[in-house]
This record gives sequence, C-alpha cells and structure tokens, in this order.
Amino acid sequence: MEGARRHDEPAPAGAPPPEVVHRIHDRYLIEVVEQLGLCPFARRSRELGRVHRPLLYGETPSPEQAAARLHALVQAHPDAEIVLLTFLHADPRPLWERARALDDFVKELRARYDATEGPLFFMVGFHPRSGEPEPGETPPRLTPDSLVVQLRRTPDPVIQCVRAEVLDRVRRQAQQAAHARALEEARLKYPQLVELLERSIQPDSSLSADIARKNFEGVAMGEGRERLEAVLADIQRERDEAYAPWWQRD
Repeated sequence: MEGARRHDEPAPAGAPPPEVVHRIHDRYLIEVVEQLGLCPFARRSRELGRVHRPLLYGETPSPEQAAARLHALVQAHPDAEIVLLTFLHADPRPLWERARALDDFVKELRARYDATEGPLFFMVGFHPRSGEPEPGETPPRLTPDSLVVQLRRTPDPVIQCVRAEVLDRVRRQAQQAAHARALEEARLKYPQLVELLERSIQPDSSLSADIARKNFEGVAMGEGRERLEAVLADIQRERDEAYAPWWQRD
C-alpha cells in the first residue's frame, strides 16, 4: 500500500477523477508529511492501512453530511486511525476561498460528529492557502506555532481527523523517551540523582509542542525550508496541470 486507502465516489462533470486526486494528495502525505518528518505517527498508520481518504465532491457540504460520512467510515473500519476528508468540485478554486472559513467549518463538523457518539477524533483543517495573512494583516512572526499553520498547505481543502487513541499512544511514548533522556543525562552529570529519577513519575510531554519544535528545527529556515517550499510548489504545479483537462471540459 503506497498511499491512503481510497473511498471514492464518481467525479461530477468538470471535476478531476479520483485516481488523479489520490495521486496528487499521496505526494503531500508521503513527500511532505512523512519524508520531511512532520508527523511521528503518519508513516506507521499508513503502512498498517489505517489512513483513509474519502473524497467529497460537489458544492460545500453541510457539517451534518460531512459528520455522517466520517461516522459511516469509522463504523465500517473500526481500526481507522487517520481520516483525511478531502473536498473537491468542478472549479479551479477551492471550496473555501479562505483557510479561516474552513476552520469555522471544522468547528461545526466537530460538534455534529460528537453528537453521533462515535470514537473520539481530533480535527484540523488543511488548505492550499493555510498560513496566508488576511488582507490588511501583518504576517505573523515565524515561530514553531505559526510554522505549523504554514505546513498545512494541501493541494485541496482537507480535514484531518486523528483518532484520540493514536495521540494518547504517541504521547505515552514521548513521555517514556523524555524520561530515558533525563536518566541518561543524570548518569553523565549527576549520578547521585539517578536512583531518585528512576523512582519518579515520568514527566508529562506536550505532544503538539514537541512536534512543532522539531518541525521548526527541521524546516523553518535554511536548506530544510528550501526543500519544503520546493516540494509544495511542485505538488501544486502537478495538481494544476493534472486537474486542468477536466476543468476545460466543463
């Protein structure tokens, strides 16, 4: 299995077919998220067949429709860990012109999905223009948090839904790794503290902050940033070229 598991519906006239969409979005998943090391659990989930990408064609769906699609998928695939709701229509422009409009939709979707009492998922919006300032706004200072938003530039609008159990597992692993690092440092610098640390409760780890910090170190500046921007630009170029023949048929 190379990319996310497919859940296709027929493409309407003027919209790119599923096989083209999946090829483009698999590039983002593998070349950006995995190969640049932006997410510590994405590769494992994909290789286990637990990443799913349902395509939602047409005009902007209601939050109820999107919640029903997500709920039906996780009921049919109880081991689903990551669901990438991907939105397309017969127009070169994304369904949501602004990334913040997609963020508002995510809030509504979360409320509607929670009402289904399905397994808990954390949701966040990805958008081709994610991280762009609103007209008249000053671009934010580059920080680990502001970089996170810029990394969410998918070829089309996507709502990433990650199962809470996956984050809990990764958080526990991060806590164990932090505790092991503390022990190793103590052995080298303060051997008298080792016994105390071995009996201590493992320190909490803010998983999102750890990931943001690691990504900032890897791709915020220099060669890492150049590589990131080059890959994103090439994916966007291929997306526009691959979708264009179907747009022109409309």
